[in-house]
Amino acid sequence: MDFSYFNEEYNRLYKEEDNLYHRLARHFGLSDSAFWILYTLEAAQKPLTQTELCEYLSLSKQTIHSGLKQLEGEGRLCLSSGPGRNKYIHLTEAGQDLVRRTARPVLELEEQAFLGMEEQAQDSLLALHRQRLELLLRQAERIFQNVQEE
Repeated sequence: MDFSYFNEEYNRLYKEEDNLYHRLARHFGLSDSAFWILYTLEAAQKPLTQTELCEYLSLSKQTIHSGLKQLEGEGRLCLSSGPGRNKYIHLTEAGQDLVRRTARPVLELEEQAFLGMEEQAQDSLLALHRQRLELLLRQAERIFQNVQEE
């Protein structure tokens, strides 16, 4: 297989998966950021800070803030003070109900897809993805070290 074919197919699969989650969010009447906030809170099974959400989701603070404001305005979550300036995001009862109808079924379908794979395939999928990411990060360092000229 040549790189061009691999790159095209890999990117197509990535975009197809991204589109699936976008469609799920829309199906549930949620913005992508609101969906991912609910999904991450449900997967974590504990309150998180905005910073933690940004790290888990690799989304900007502004994107997370927008989703938080939407959900908070709908009474789906609330904030509580933690150590320092940290504020923890908690699901309200209405938020927990929304999670049961949205994020929980998505996590369940992901689990079913995972269980549909043989154990060796499960391990290989993670190992290969991790290896590719580590190689990309290593190669990207060369780009980051070069000063950009205008």
